Amino acid sequence: MAFSIFKKKNTADIIYMNGHIYTQDPAFPWASAVACREGRVLAVGDFDGMDEIISEDTVVYDLEEKYVFPGFIDVHGTPVLKVFEDKYLAIDPVWDLDTVLEAVSDYAEACENEVIFAYGYNENILSDYDDPEDAHRLLDEAVHDRPVVLLGISGVHCWINTLASDMVTEAAEDEGLEYISADYILNFLSPFDFEEVEKSVLQSEEDLADKGITSVMNLCAPDYLSMLYQDCLVAMIGESISIKQRFAGSLYVNRPLNPELILHKLSTGKTNCTELGGLITFDHLKLELNQDEEQAYFSQEALDTICLAAAEKGYHIHLDALDQESFDKAADSFGYVRSKGCKHNTLIIACDQSAEEDAPYITTWPTDYLNESVFAHCHSVSDAIDQLTTKAAEILGRSDEFGSIEQGKIADFTVFEENPFDSNLENFSKMHAALTVIDSQIAYDVDEECMEEMCDLLLTMRL
Repeated sequence: MAFSIFKKKNTADIIYMNGHIYTQDPAFPWASAVACREGRVLAVGDFDGMDEIISEDTVVYDLEEKYVFPGFIDVHGTPVLKVFEDKYLAIDPVWDLDTVLEAVSDYAEACENEVIFAYGYNENILSDYDDPEDAHRLLDEAVHDRPVVLLGISGVHCWINTLASDMVTEAAEDEGLEYISADYILNFLSPFDFEEVEKSVLQSEEDLADKGITSVMNLCAPDYLSMLYQDCLVAMIGESISIKQRFAGSLYVNRPLNPELILHKLSTGKTNCTELGGLITFDHLKLELNQDEEQAYFSQEALDTICLAAAEKGYHIHLDALDQESFDKAADSFGYVRSKGCKHNTLIIACDQSAEEDAPYITTWPTDYLNESVFAHCHSVSDAIDQLTTKAAEILGRSDEFGSIEQGKIADFTVFEENPFDSNLENFSKMHAALTVIDSQIAYDVDEECMEEMCDLLLTMRL
């Protein structure tokens, strides 16, 4: 295989050799070695042809005939909700007021949390309670001896009981605040133990790495939970703990909010990622359309305004269309965005139908909550690998950096002991990764993980 001519200064930091490397590059689908420099692919081909890019500092890693693929990307799961699923009461937005109060009461009786937290109530159930104190007293009927905070399905409104209100009001007065936001309420009451959340994030990363996932995209989690999850990742990076997946954050919006508020939240999320070396990004707006007026109704004008405002700032837009009317509305909005000159954003409609030829958007299946498997939507091993690599990179809006093993692309790899193409789809879905590589460095090694578990077990037995 031919290589570009390299100057000596372009020597590799590390070369993975003696492997079966599936590149997803139609011109050169298989190789036996991949050379990396500064976290990107420097060359792909045969190890014998890489003499000119090897220096005395180059690390050569023997893959021992393992099978290497572009790093697997999960763009359909909800890693944040998965981490928090056993840490709060999930309220179905269709529940009426009495059902919500009963669920909160039952949950409080069954748990010992100092602060009771629930998420998902439909704010419309409080439409008859204009006075906040009346709403507080109503929640007192469910729980009065501990602070209670319920985050609405929109992610921007909180419903609290009297005890929580008194605590928050006193703190705000001490700080001289005139306005108490939902963010202030949540940050003050802090319903989650940060160390426990961090442990759950670490375990989630371990589980995903075992499946070969090197990047995850967060969808459909409220801003508060997403930021808490992201704070855990930032803390881990600050403590020099290697994270095992890149994290692509998104802002979840299921109500026609003020576009300026949406842009502010997007900008804040993106700014928080600027010095994290690409491990954490925040480039997506996640919209969910449901034309049920009791749930969340977007007019065409409101949707057009929100989509254009986000697209003009360079954000990608991922839109769940839950019915045919929503799909038609989304398609019209994306056509409008393209007509205004926004050509470089990735526009995705998650739905149960395919895009027409030359459509200004791409389609994918609806979001799977709590990390439902991508394999349920695939028909073959080849299809699953495509969905986890090239197609996932397209949805992420980063096909120029991910999805294949080619010169210049980011060096993220998923490695298996056996060839997935020799397996059927069911067995492939259960296959464990041997290694994952992020920025050309090994992030997960199943042998090392097993050794650590064995050492921990022996230590426990001795104690």
